[in-house]
Amino acid sequence: MLTEVWGLLASETKGFGLNFDIFESNLINLAIIIGVIVYFGRGFLGGKLKERRDAIEAAITQAELRQKQAASALAEQQQELQMAKKEAERIRTEAQVNAESARQAVLAQSAKDIERLKASAAQDLTSQQDKVVQELRRQVAEMAIERVRGNLPNALNEGVQAKLVDQSIAQLGN
Repeated sequence: MLTEVWGLLASETKGFGLNFDIFESNLINLAIIIGVIVYFGRGFLGGKLKERRDAIEAAITQAELRQKQAASALAEQQQELQMAKKEAERIRTEAQVNAESARQAVLAQSAKDIERLKASAAQDLTSQQDKVVQELRRQVAEMAIERVRGNLPNALNEGVQAKLVDQSIAQLGN
C-alpha cells in the first residue's frame, strides 16, 4: 500500500513533489503518523499510561485517606464544640446563680445597714431630746429660783419666818 501511495505521488508529479490537495495529503500523512505511533509507541505509551493510571489511583487513595481523616477530625471538633457549649452553658448558669446570691447578700447587708442607721439616728435623736429636756429643766429651775428670790424678800416677813421655823422644828421633832 505504501508503494502505491508513493507511486501515485511520483506519477502525478514525476518524482517527489508537493501534493496541493489538502484532504488527500492530510489523510495520508495522518494515517502514516498514526501507524508509526501505534507500532513504535505501543510499549512506551502503554507504560506511560500505566504509570499515569497508578499515579491517579495513588492520588485517589491518598485523597480518600485524607477525606476520612478530615471527617474524623471534623467529628472530633464537633464533639469538642458540643462539650464547650455545654461547659459555657454550665458556667453561664453558675454565674447567674452566683449573681443572684450576691444580689441577695447585698440586699440583706443593705437592710442591716439601714436598720443600724435607723437605730443610730433614733438613739441620737433620743440623746438630743434628753439634752434639750435637761437644758429646759435647768433653765426653768433657774428662772423659778430667780423669781422666788425676787419675790422671797417681799413674801417673807418676820411673822412668816417665825412660823416656818416653828413648823420645821415640829417636823424634826416628830
